[in-house]
Parts: sequence; structure tokens; C-alpha cells
Amino acid sequence: MARTMKEINHFFERRQVRLGMNFGLSRMEALLKKLGNPHEGLKYIHIAGSNGKGSTLQYMKGILMEEGVRVASFTSPYLSRMNEQLKINADEISDKDFIAVFTELWPFIQEMDHAGNGPTQFEILTAMAFSYFSKKEVDLVLMETGLGGRLDTTNVIKPLLSIITSISLEHTNILGDTLAEIASEKAGIIKSGAPVISGVTAKEPADVIEDRAHAVGVPYYQLARDFQIRHVKKREGRQSFSFTHGNRTIDHLEMNMLGQHQIENAALAIAAVQIGLEHTDEKNIRKGIAEAKWDGRFEKISNDPLVILDGAHNPAGIQVLVDTLKAHYPEYHYRFVFSSFKDKDYAKMLHELEKDALEIIITEFGHDRAADAQTLYEASHHENKQLIKDWQAAITEGRRKTGDKEVLVITGSLHFLSLVRAFLQD
Repeated sequence: MARTMKEINHFFERRQVRLGMNFGLSRMEALLKKLGNPHEGLKYIHIAGSNGKGSTLQYMKGILMEEGVRVASFTSPYLSRMNEQLKINADEISDKDFIAVFTELWPFIQEMDHAGNGPTQFEILTAMAFSYFSKKEVDLVLMETGLGGRLDTTNVIKPLLSIITSISLEHTNILGDTLAEIASEKAGIIKSGAPVISGVTAKEPADVIEDRAHAVGVPYYQLARDFQIRHVKKREGRQSFSFTHGNRTIDHLEMNMLGQHQIENAALAIAAVQIGLEHTDEKNIRKGIAEAKWDGRFEKISNDPLVILDGAHNPAGIQVLVDTLKAHYPEYHYRFVFSSFKDKDYAKMLHELEKDALEIIITEFGHDRAADAQTLYEASHHENKQLIKDWQAAITEGRRKTGDKEVLVITGSLHFLSLVRAFLQD
């Protein structure tokens, strides 16, 4: 049995390769039953969506912590280490507790493996989160789906509130080929007794989510219809907005995270907290929004040269990245270092970058799912592209080239960014 964090990491990596993604709730329910169903004694807000889940969660957590709520969070994927995925308030699970919870599950993992229905890596991690949060007697759990919603491992819970942040074409081989089909999968988290808050405004997917809410018989609140964003102001390094829901308006909310999408994520979080709690103090909302941060999401990591890391990993995320660059650095030129997993729509991602790129440096990183640099290079049609297989050399070259009024943007995969952050901060 794995007894150290290094051994547990190795176990999870091997299991991910061997079992991959295998959807359905039966294994999860069987594992939780063996554990005594620790998830049943907890209160949840459940968050699904193509993009924006983690940021929306961070805004909510910030507000709830200011309100004095002891709030747990389960997020995926991690940026630097697995412990990040299980947090109570701002504190990630310790190595000691991680090992202890894993050890508790180990006999049941073995038993299910021997029976031929062994749990996947993500199912084990989700069960660990339930067990850990239950033992720590938290007030509320913010639970982010891994992929989809209806058949996602986390969808064994009965939430107080459900949030769907956004819908875009992603994982089409699993979730469906249209926005409506993907919305239907995401809307699978909607359950009786839990109001729904949605940031989806495009008619086709929004109608699917609203229809599901009405079918289940729960209230439905939609961005730009039931709560509004007003008076947006953007400048280099900062932005602000006003929020209105019903007869309550909060003016000039300052925030550090940049981009129109972050304003929308913050609005979802405020709506969720206002609807989910009987009372929220305005000063707690302001502080929670102003101080929220989410590493690897339009994260400025250096000023000289100006370097930004962004974990955009699908075409919609790349489009948001480019829009945010234009809004906050409109007079700059953009140089990109790009790498991606091979199961992503990297051709479309590159196409979005090419429209505004001064240069694209294409590279690769060590992972079973990573696309090789030559394949990515051939998918790009930019007139100024460069292939550097060694990702550390690619970043070093990008930094060397980046001058005044230029931004070096490193993007394409959160896993890639986890390696990059460690390299640049070393």
C-alpha cells in the first residue's frame, strides 16, 4: 500500500493511465456505502460548467469565509499538488491527513479491484473529500464537478443550491456535439429542493437548463435576466463593476482577477450567496470579491518581462484569454508559448491565438495525454511560429524575446502551467 505522498501520487498516476475516465455512479455509490456514506451528513453547493467553476467557487469561498462560515472546497484539476483539491477555508489538506484518509479507503479499493469494479482515480479522490470533510465537521462544502454533471462522480450529493457557470463545446466525444446536449449533461446536477443559478445566457443551452429546473420544480435564476452586471470599469491590473439582484444593488465592487468572464463569475457567486444565505453583509461581499485569487488564471507572474499564465484549455477559454488581453493590455503585442493535451481541440485553440499573436512558440511537456510539439506545430498556420520541444527552453526563449509593450502569455493546459509555475518560481 502507498504510505507516503510520493507513493500515493504514483498510485494515482498509474491508476489514471490504467482505468482512465469511466463514467457512471455505481462504483462511487458502492465505495461510499463501504465508508458509511460520509457524504450524507454534509451541506453542499454544487458547481458545474465548461469554464469558470473554480473562479466562481473562489469568490463564494471568500464571501463565506468573511461571513464566518467554515467552508470546505473540492476542486479539480490541481495546479501544483493534489492537496490543493481538498481545502477547508484557505487551508489545503495536510500530507498527514491525506495519507490517513487514503489509508482508510485502501481496503475498500482493494476489495472493489478484486471484484472487477475498481474505482477510478477521481472517484477515490472524491470519496476522500467526503470522508475528510465529514470528519472535520464543516458548515458547507463547495463541490466542483470533474467533467459534465449527470454522470459525474460528484453527482451523488443532494445540494442546497446548484450553479452552472457556462456552456461551450468541450469533451464532445463524451458530453455531446451541440451546446444543447452539453447543457443537458451539465443540468444533470439539478435536483429537487435546490435552486439553480446560471451564467448561461445563449438561448439554446439556457433553455435546456431552465426546462430542467422547471421539470424538477426548483427556482431558476439567470445572469442578465434575474441579476445584472452594470457599470463595468477596466484598467491595467484592476477592474470593477456594480451588481443588482431584486431591490439590492452593490456599487463599485473592486476585484483583482481580470476579464469580463471573471466579472460574470463574481456575479454568479454573489447571487448564490445572497440566495443561499438569509443575510449577507455588503462589506463581506466586497472583501470576498476584492481578495479572491485563483492561481493559473490570467496570473501575472513577472513584470520584467511581463509574463502572464492562463490555464485556458479549450477554444472558449482561449477566446476569453484573448479578450482579456485586449481589454487590459490593449496597446501591447502578445507572444504566446503554447502546449496542450492531445484530446483537446488544439487546432481551434491555436486558430484563436493566431488572430492576435505576434509570435507563437510551440512546445510539449511530459504527460501521457500531452500532444507532441510537431503535431501542434503542423496544426498552426501562423506566419511567425517556432517549435521548441523542450518546454523550459521555450519559456526561456520567450522571456528573452519579450520587450517593452509586449506580453509573454503561457497557456494551453493547466497541467503544463503547474510545471511552468514551479520552473519560473524556482
